[in-house]
Amino acid sequence: MHPLRRLASALLLSLCAPLAAAWGPQGHRTVGAIADRLLTPPAHAAVLTLLAGDLDKFGAPSGRTTLEAVAVWADEIRGTPADRPRWHYDDIPLCGGAPRERYCPDGQCNTAQLERLSALLRDPRATARERNEALKWLVHLVADIHQPLHAADNHDHGGNEVTVVLAGVRTRGRESLHRVWDNELVTLALHSRNRQQPPANIAALAVEARSLAGDAGQGSPESWAVESNNLARNVAYTYPGFACNIVPQGTVVLDAAYQQQAEALVRERLLLAGARLAAVVNQTLAPARSAGR
Repeated sequence: MHPLRRLASALLLSLCAPLAAAWGPQGHRTVGAIADRLLTPPAHAAVLTLLAGDLDKFGAPSGRTTLEAVAVWADEIRGTPADRPRWHYDDIPLCGGAPRERYCPDGQCNTAQLERLSALLRDPRATARERNEALKWLVHLVADIHQPLHAADNHDHGGNEVTVVLAGVRTRGRESLHRVWDNELVTLALHSRNRQQPPANIAALAVEARSLAGDAGQGSPESWAVESNNLARNVAYTYPGFACNIVPQGTVVLDAAYQQQAEALVRERLLLAGARLAAVVNQTLAPARSAGR
């Protein structure tokens, strides 16, 4: 392909993609790192087998061997033929209801793909490459659906069209509601300024995550989406001047009280996502043997 034509194709793909990618690298890697620590030994061995020969977006050996390491792969392939932008979210209406078929046409949404990917991952007839990529998508999408704004829409592309500032917090220029939930609130919630890596206390977070998931229950992709939608309605969208199906015209100031509640919720959702991801991988790749065998 001619270089100019290739550039034009890449620009077109970027224009068609969603406006934000869900948790940033820090959030996704934190979820993956928690899950790594909660895998059973058989599941850990299965993950190593699936990732042995893993390829990066250029088709070169990646050297990645953990869930943490592959957690951002689905964002790295943005703008390539392998990209599937609609898989990252469920646009469940924030106000009112709608059947999944309406916001998930032809199964092109997060929850439908999580169901399909889990089945593909456990299918012994699938190729090694298919199962490898199913695992990488699964790691990413379980985290995505635990971000409240990836399961809610107020005619604003999941908060991407709502311009906000965090009171008392210096950010990198103009931000949207969605982006501060992906990045700034994660950094604040984890007390770590490194946006590319999980925090140093990941072992303690994994222990807490296991307990949290025990209290909340494992659930399913659809129930996780319902949780996130409810949390979007009751926390993420509780900014001054909110109205159903109306995008604010000015800049919304998110005060200290909002930030405190949001940070606590972000931390909880990351921990739950990590523990639930581990449970899915454990059950899918190394299901417990029936009693007496």
